[in-house]
Amino acid sequence: MYFHASTKAVILFEKWNIDSWQGMLGSCAVIFIIAALYEGLKVFREMLLRRSSVSVRYNTMPVPSQGNGANETCTMLSETHKTVGMKMISLPHFIQSLLHILQVVVSYFLMLIFMTYNIWLCLAVGLGAGAGYFLFSWKRSIVVDVNEHCH
Repeated sequence: MYFHASTKAVILFEKWNIDSWQGMLGSCAVIFIIAALYEGLKVFREMLLRRSSVSVRYNTMPVPSQGNGANETCTMLSETHKTVGMKMISLPHFIQSLLHILQVVVSYFLMLIFMTYNIWLCLAVGLGAGAGYFLFSWKRSIVVDVNEHCH
């Protein structure tokens, strides 16, 4: 296998057969959108999970550092309230399971498209994923590891 820049390709299904540059351009646009929406799906699943199963609050408190004896302090997070878990037989878990199936199928489709080794299709997958990350991932919450020490 090798990378090539042909405008002829069959993508995923026998009916998705490209034989012109216009067809390649349209296919790249569709693949770009699918890859961007894939990134959005990942963020959407994370948001649903936060809403339905995990509620953690943290307080900050100053802690003197154990260093050179100077008056340096750092901030430490302490957990004050935690509700963890999701019932196995519940609507949120069922929805997460269906969305997980969709995410896996779309990710494999994008991988198979990339494995055509067509440069234009590979660019559509990569640029679409990048655009999707840019559009959707800024809404992600910042995850703070309470086990981390002062920085």
